[in-house]
Amino acid sequence: MKIKKFTYVDLILTILFFFLVIVAVFPLFWMLVTSFKTQEEIMRIPTTILPANWYLGSYIKIFTDEYFPRYFLNTCITSIIITVVSVAVSALVGYVFAKFKFPFKALFFYAILATIMVPFESFVVPLYNFVRSMHWTNTYLGIVFPSIISSFGMFFMKQNMEQIPDALVEAARIDGAGNYKILGTIILPLSVSSISVLSILLFLIAWSEYLWPLIVISKKNMYVLEIGLTLLQDEYFIDYGVMMAGCAVALIPCLLLFIFFRRYIMDGIAMSGIKG
Repeated sequence: MKIKKFTYVDLILTILFFFLVIVAVFPLFWMLVTSFKTQEEIMRIPTTILPANWYLGSYIKIFTDEYFPRYFLNTCITSIIITVVSVAVSALVGYVFAKFKFPFKALFFYAILATIMVPFESFVVPLYNFVRSMHWTNTYLGIVFPSIISSFGMFFMKQNMEQIPDALVEAARIDGAGNYKILGTIILPLSVSSISVLSILLFLIAWSEYLWPLIVISKKNMYVLEIGLTLLQDEYFIDYGVMMAGCAVALIPCLLLFIFFRRYIMDGIAMSGIKG
C-alpha cells in the first residue's frame, strides 16, 4: 500500500488546524485558570497565565452561597425535563412524518418548518400572558413550557428516520408488529445516534436559556444558572474569580453529557460512512 507524501499543503493545513484548536480552547483554559486566581492577581498588570498560588476561595464562595446551589438544581431540573419531553415528542412526530402517509402531510410538515423561522421575541408577550393566565409563573412548568415542543427536533428526527429502510418496517408489520412495537424495536434502536445528537443540542439550548426564565421568573429561589451568574457581580465591583468559578461549574453537566453520548455519535458517523 502506497503511503501519501507529506506535502507543504498538508503542513499548512495542520498548522491551521492547531491554530483553530488553540483559538477555540484558549477561552475555556483562561476561564479555568482565572477561577483559581485571587482578585489581586487577576487585576495585576502584566497578567500571569497560571496562578502563582492556586486559590480555592472562589469555589468555596460558590458552593457556600445561599442561592447558587439552588440555581444549579433549577437548571438541571428544567434542562432534563425539556430534553426528555422534547426528544420523545420529536421522535414520535418524526416517525409519523417519515413512515406514514396521510392527507396534507406535506402541508403540515412545511407548517412545522415555518415555525422555526419565527423569532421567539415576536410572540414572547402573548406567550407570557398565557403562562400568567394559567398561573405558571415562578414554576418549573412555566419555564419549560415554550421549549418542550421543538420544531427543529421534529424536522431532525424525520430526516434521520427516513434513512431507515421501509422494508424493515413492512417486514415487521407482516410479522404482526404494531406501530408502537415497530417504533420501540426497530426505529428507535436504529436512531440512537440521532437521538444522542438531538439530546445534546436541546440540553445545551435549555441549559443556556436566559431570556424566557428572566421574563417568567421573579422569585430569586427559582432563578436558573444563566440569571444566577449575572447576580454574582456587585453593583460597583465585579469579582471575576467568582464569576469564572461559576461558569466553570456550569460547564460540568454539558461536558459530562457529551462524554456520555460521544460513543453513540461516533457510531452514527461510522454508519453514515458505510451507507454512503
